[in-house]
Amino acid sequence: CQSLYIQNFNKAMHDDQMMHLLRILQSPKCKIWCLNIGETYEVSTRVWTKFARGLKKTKVTHMYASEHTISTELKEKFRNVIRRNRKKHDMHINPNNLDVIIKCTHCWWNPINAKVLRPYIRDHGYEHILMDKELLGVKGTTEGKYNADAI
Repeated sequence: CQSLYIQNFNKAMHDDQMMHLLRILQSPKCKIWCLNIGETYEVSTRVWTKFARGLKKTKVTHMYASEHTISTELKEKFRNVIRRNRKKHDMHINPNNLDVIIKCTHCWWNPINAKVLRPYIRDHGYEHILMDKELLGVKGTTEGKYNADAI
């Protein structure tokens, strides 16, 4: 498993579950690099902050957490950590992993947008995905069907 989408688990995700998830993500055996944990309202700011710090010890390079559950400052912390994590591996830009990459959408930055992948996206017939704003989760395009976010 390389991606985990657990958005809308509001009743199930609390502080303890978030910390347990972080421990799993920090395991050297864990291959998850794409995480969508949107619409998680029962997690405290203290645990969100710990989670952001703890992501440094994971492979997570792309993610989404609802902006209305975390502060702007914390969102920037998350984004800075996951950007730095992109130097740890190439699963998010490896053309041999394109079948997984194209399914990793609804993140703050979708991996399919990486310029290095453009020739491979074209060669594999996936260019239409780059134009499909609903599939990518661009804010305002999903009419509530998905956890929409800005790329």
